[in-house]
Amino acid sequence: MARELGRDGAPVFSRAIIEDCALAAALMAAHQGSTSRDAVTSETSLLGALKRLIVGHGDPSGQAEEIEHSGSRRRFSLYRELVEGELGSQLDLQRLAGAAGVTRFQVIRDFNKAIGLTPAAYIRDRRLRRASALIEQGFGLADAAMAAGFADQSHLSRTFRAARGMTPGMFRRAG
Repeated sequence: MARELGRDGAPVFSRAIIEDCALAAALMAAHQGSTSRDAVTSETSLLGALKRLIVGHGDPSGQAEEIEHSGSRRRFSLYRELVEGELGSQLDLQRLAGAAGVTRFQVIRDFNKAIGLTPAAYIRDRRLRRASALIEQGFGLADAAMAAGFADQSHLSRTFRAARGMTPGMFRRAG
């Protein structure tokens, strides 16, 4: 993690107790998100909390500033191709980072700069769009869920309802 943040080595935490309400909230959110079936959302919130911990409270053992690379739009096109090509498979920040040769933190920054969304929000949107198209083509709900990369039909239903205000079944009947 420290290397991905542009540091030479692991940070040293000189204080036994850290008083940082925002960090505590970020760690709590990461912990609560760890039970989510959406790996990218879980990983993003954990990385955000750990970044705040390391950058805000770790004594750097070398470099002080986070490494920033240019070319967010160019890299985003790589991410988009990977997501579209492998939407039905497990996608995570490390896989996206590996495709572009950058850190997981850079992936998050690239998405934010290029489209103003987190990687998780983008992937969720693409999966919902794919599932919607498959449902419109007559696929069964379970088949559409699996083909679009959802864990199962209930995962699709929860996500669909949260985003669209209706279940996939209601969407099919309305079409």
